[in-house]
Amino acid sequence: MGKGKETKSLPITMGNRGDHEKENKSPITRKDAEASSSLAKVVSNDALTKVRPKTPARVTPLTIRIPSSITSPLSPTADVFQLPQHISALPTDINLTRSLFSTLSLTPPFSPHLPPPFSPHLPPPPAWQHPPHSDSGVTAVVKQLGYISLRLRHAVVLDVSANLAIRLTNNLKNSSMSLSACTTQMALVHPKGRILQYGNRVEVQTEDEVSVKNAKIYPRGISFTANNMALVYLLDEAGARSTSDMFHDLYATQISDTLFMESCQREGQAVPTCIRLLDKARYWRTEAGVDCWVIGHVFIQQTEDGLVTVERELQHGDNFVLKTSPSNGKVKFDSRFVQITASLGDESHMFLRSGDRRLHYSGQTKVFTVRNAGHSAGFDEKGELRIF
Repeated sequence: MGKGKETKSLPITMGNRGDHEKENKSPITRKDAEASSSLAKVVSNDALTKVRPKTPARVTPLTIRIPSSITSPLSPTADVFQLPQHISALPTDINLTRSLFSTLSLTPPFSPHLPPPFSPHLPPPPAWQHPPHSDSGVTAVVKQLGYISLRLRHAVVLDVSANLAIRLTNNLKNSSMSLSACTTQMALVHPKGRILQYGNRVEVQTEDEVSVKNAKIYPRGISFTANNMALVYLLDEAGARSTSDMFHDLYATQISDTLFMESCQREGQAVPTCIRLLDKARYWRTEAGVDCWVIGHVFIQQTEDGLVTVERELQHGDNFVLKTSPSNGKVKFDSRFVQITASLGDESHMFLRSGDRRLHYSGQTKVFTVRNAGHSAGFDEKGELRIF
């Protein structure tokens, strides 16, 4: 018993046999012979006889006698232990038989593309903590939230909702792009920065050891600032000057996932629509080794090195292109309104163009530059304001 707990023992009293019989003795109800059933008037008491219990007879055990001339080969009393004919092909050498069965594995064979089963009480094997990148096959499933998840090679995942919202995720390079169903909103998450488009406005945010830099492209021009600056600057046709503006913190949430989930059609026939889209999907492989899929109005391609290109064409002719590369971390988004590229490595950068407005950020030198109407301004390597 644990400490701090008290246990009370209850005495148990046993009554004598007489008391027990009194308690269990049920009252006997006497009925008048005249008030009994009519059976008493027809059958007399003398005619009633007592039924004596019958004594069961002993049953002799059944024995099967085998003639002495017949001897079972498996009987322990047989003179010679003989094997049946259907297993007579086994080697007679006991050492050879023992070595033969010792090399057989009792565990089921596993495909190299499928992880072995593991107990929920044990951690998964280290080799299967992350999905295989280049050797795994392509799978497509319909999620309960109302979108199709297409798992491509090299850990690239494409999600297409019932209303054709798109999310392209590159798990190897930690990048993701999303396009809303109405195609007026776009979000990009990349190690070199984040971009959010909503309508005719585009916001950019980059973070490095020098400062956190923000910029917004909108019809008036380009406004930009940094967390080590007290002012916000505007670059328009007249040049650069101070202004007042507000910027979203694009690192506060996972903007790519948020945009995609808000664009998904969650009510109504979302899941059945995705099932129909997946049933009607088409696939083929070109002579150059490019895998191609068509899901609704979305065209997907993946080359042998893992580069994925996703195109969505609208009825009035607008085309939206999303690209991601698991080998070098490059991403690209192309539409009539905005063009975006970003990459990693020695040429790591982020570039955005919308009309005659441009923004460039160098991941190597940390230089942040905006251009508009022939004017340039931004922040240099030390994070100080520069007007070019």
